[in-house]
Amino acid sequence: MYKVLLSLVFCLVFACNVHAQKVKYWLEPSGHMAEISSQETHRRIDEALTEIEEICDIEFIRVYEFRKARVRYFFRPQNQIPYGALGLAYKSKRYILLNSTRKIGLTRESGDRYVQTVAQHEMLHMLRWKHSSDESSVMHPYTLPKFFNRTDVYWLQKKFGKHRDRVNNQTGAKGRKNRDGIPDQVFTPPTLAKWGKRHREDVIEGQILHEERDRLIAERDSLTDPVARTIKQAEVLENLDKILAHNIKQVASGARWHMINLYWIGTYGYYFDYYPAE
Repeated sequence: MYKVLLSLVFCLVFACNVHAQKVKYWLEPSGHMAEISSQETHRRIDEALTEIEEICDIEFIRVYEFRKARVRYFFRPQNQIPYGALGLAYKSKRYILLNSTRKIGLTRESGDRYVQTVAQHEMLHMLRWKHSSDESSVMHPYTLPKFFNRTDVYWLQKKFGKHRDRVNNQTGAKGRKNRDGIPDQVFTPPTLAKWGKRHREDVIEGQILHEERDRLIAERDSLTDPVARTIKQAEVLENLDKILAHNIKQVASGARWHMINLYWIGTYGYYFDYYPAE
């Protein structure tokens, strides 16, 4: 009897870890946060939940019928939300309230991640995750960090499981013998993608400035009139000033990307890539 019970427990635990937990959610069709449209609000919430999926073994499925959802997002004015909070989760009633009138700068770069952070924070409350005292965590009750930190990722993977290594990521072959030790899904931290994109843009801008310099020098050298050469030389020097200023910017964005890359090394599911992530 003992062996039967032990086998049953093992099967149940194993079954829970084989398949990702699926969470169906619904967004109030006309609902939105202050300063942005319903479409943009919904896009940011979808993006926020996708980021959680990329970290751990959970799947969020958006449904368009209220009754089919496990979690529902509603939007209400500040005077209808206790404490004037940006969001509140009601686990027993299976819904989340988001503040539709409180203005927090969602159209500015400083606030362009607030919707995602609040959506993630409240969804994780619905999944029985408590507040954190770490001010850099998305689960801190008062701060609004833009992205998950390493501790958040660790606890997400501990609670919901890690992405499984079921296939060879290079060949696609399935089966235990073909596993390569790499999770089936690797994630790119949004901060890395952000600074990778910025650094690539800086590299391209630098290439354009150097191409312009080559053109100006060629034009200067083709001139025979001393006055015209002097004027063109001034343009060459002006371009050089732009290149020197840009080099500082490009080195800074590259250094920031490498710092973020080093921060995430060792985290399960994060694949180290020397080049900036696409």
